[in-house]
Amino acid sequence: MNPRRKRLDPNTVVLLKQISYGLLTICTVSLIITGIWYGTRIQSLTISEVTISGGETISKSEVEDAVREPLEGNYLGLIPRKFAWFYPEEEVLENVKKIERINNIFLQRESGTELSIKFDEYVPAALWCKASDVHECVFIDKSSFAFTRAPDLGGGFFVRFVRVAEDYSLRENFLNQEDFDFLVGLAGLLSEIDWAVSSIEVDKANDAFLRLSGGGELKVAIVDSPASVIENLKTILVSEEFSHLKPGNFQYIDLRFGNKIFVNEEEVGSVEENETSTSTSGVEG
Repeated sequence: MNPRRKRLDPNTVVLLKQISYGLLTICTVSLIITGIWYGTRIQSLTISEVTISGGETISKSEVEDAVREPLEGNYLGLIPRKFAWFYPEEEVLENVKKIERINNIFLQRESGTELSIKFDEYVPAALWCKASDVHECVFIDKSSFAFTRAPDLGGGFFVRFVRVAEDYSLRENFLNQEDFDFLVGLAGLLSEIDWAVSSIEVDKANDAFLRLSGGGELKVAIVDSPASVIENLKTILVSEEFSHLKPGNFQYIDLRFGNKIFVNEEEVGSVEENETSTSTSGVEG
């Protein structure tokens, strides 16, 4: 007759079960971690190539470095940031955006090993300069967005824009699009009649003061169309009293009040300012 088996203490049974579950859990987690470790390092899912297109003056190697920098390292010390399924897309984009002249970035994963990045380059349309120092400027594009600092440029190739008593602000717009288009359009129309504009100053009342390359200033309100301003200017230029006006022989022409135009002429050696004199006159078109 077989002796009766000694029954295990219930507490021992519970302990053994817990140890078994613990070992099973550890093995399972270890297998998962091992699988993740090796699975996320498969060459066919590891980003190793960066294809770059776009721009003209921006260094492609500079862009590639900006793309690759966020791909270094691992998530939680486990998953490589180069792993194609989880690469840090937003971080890559933000890092590339730090390149001052770059614009309209398009990033796409072409395969498990290749990232493609395409971009445009900001094209300078004018300068935005400090009110306190018009030789310290930033480039702005056709939307008036300030994208990078400009060297001290001579000549008048770019019109200089200034806000009264303010400095420029990088990565911001000088004006809203409509007002900026007004000023650029007006400067273009003036250039067509050989009244080239060298700088434009805008005050808080949204009045603009256009300084001409040959001397003199035009005062305008940013409310009308450029064509209507030119029409009012031509009205006085065809009049007998002011047909002699040209850049350099007047102090200012004030065109802010519609067809009521004020002219302040500069005399040789002095400037007279009197509304009843020939130096300052009011003209209604």
